[in-house]
Amino acid sequence: MKMCNIETLRKNLQALANQVGSKKYETSKALVLQDLIITDMDGNVLDPSTIDYSVELMPTGATEDPAVELEAAPVADAKTIADEVAKAVKLELSNKAAAHPITTRKEITVQGKIYSKLKNFNSQDEAFAFGSWAFACMGYKKSAQWCADNGIITKVANIEGNNSAGGFIVPETMENTIITLREKFGVIRNHARVVPMTSDIHRMPRRSTNLTAAFVGEASTGTQSNETFDQVNLVAKKSMVLTRFSTELSEDAVINFADDLAGEMAFAQSKLEDQSAFIGDSTSTYGGITGLATAVGSAGVSTATNTTAQTISIAEIMAAFAKLPQYADNANTKIFCNKTIWNALFLRLAYFSGGNNAVDLLTGSGQLSFAGYPVVLTQAMNNSTATGQIMCHFGDMSQAVYFGSRRDSTAIDFSNSALSAFEQDMLVYRATTRWDLVCANVGDTTNAGSMITLKTG
Repeated sequence: MKMCNIETLRKNLQALANQVGSKKYETSKALVLQDLIITDMDGNVLDPSTIDYSVELMPTGATEDPAVELEAAPVADAKTIADEVAKAVKLELSNKAAAHPITTRKEITVQGKIYSKLKNFNSQDEAFAFGSWAFACMGYKKSAQWCADNGIITKVANIEGNNSAGGFIVPETMENTIITLREKFGVIRNHARVVPMTSDIHRMPRRSTNLTAAFVGEASTGTQSNETFDQVNLVAKKSMVLTRFSTELSEDAVINFADDLAGEMAFAQSKLEDQSAFIGDSTSTYGGITGLATAVGSAGVSTATNTTAQTISIAEIMAAFAKLPQYADNANTKIFCNKTIWNALFLRLAYFSGGNNAVDLLTGSGQLSFAGYPVVLTQAMNNSTATGQIMCHFGDMSQAVYFGSRRDSTAIDFSNSALSAFEQDMLVYRATTRWDLVCANVGDTTNAGSMITLKTG
């Protein structure tokens, strides 16, 4: 909503009448008054029904000043009328800017066209703000001015300090949307224990053995026991999304550009996080992270007799679940598997067993579950149903995996020269975050931990 005092409004309406003539005035006036709050000279809001909007109407085509006459054009629809109104109001405001307090504060108004339904942002305003910020970072003057008018900072981040970024830091209000999208697309952020990192290295003490109690005879010496501790070390790693896109971008498409940019950036980062957590093999591909597929101790790995997902029995699944220690069997305990495994193994057994569980699965009602435990699908896990493959992980992920978040805010930069972009008339886009994860309480060769694994024979 915009505000305008009654005297300024009368002047604007008279100028509008002089521009559009008597035939177009009523329609044009309605467009000007839309979403407008009118005040008296002291700033008090007036009732629109009590205001006299009368002006001196001139014949169509006549103008008070030939120097400001509009270009002749047929009025075919509402868009043409709106364009004429915009020209008239812009002219009047530019001539008398000092007398118009309405020009001292520019409101956020979504003017970009929408070419497809938004998939990632909750509102057009959010998408428009993020898109305008991105265009401003790329040097678009119109978007840079809009950001300046609305208090959105686009300065470059310094490459210094432990939390170095480089590029343009996404404003906090917009970054909340990016983080939410990463949680929406990813699994591990929603289920692991997320630990804020205040430095590049974060050490967490962990008790590895407990005190023990024992009976002693009268006047006998007791046996001493001691707690022992080790550490969980989180070391921040930088992950990057790097790609090229066409320079033929239009600020008219700012909303859909922002929606695509935010979604792709969040999806790519969350995919890497999930892959590192589930199948990380300690190589540079996964930042040196060892995922659950390798980290779970052999005492917590249950290998079925049957060799395919299509032949594993419910008894073999229950035997695997029985390995989970009681402390990890709680309200947070879940089954994690690929959608292919869900269909070939768990869904097959549910249909075979029948009953209410099968009815719920067939009708699609409620959360996916098996044997009373929620099922979480993740495409980062193995999708092979063959011999020697992981079928699922089962346990409390918040106990088994620590996710260290060093910098959730995303640093974005654009270049027209990297990756041969200049020669191909492209722009290069780069986004970085900093994080780490450790599978910490997953057992060893003697004792099962907070997460167990079921494999085919």
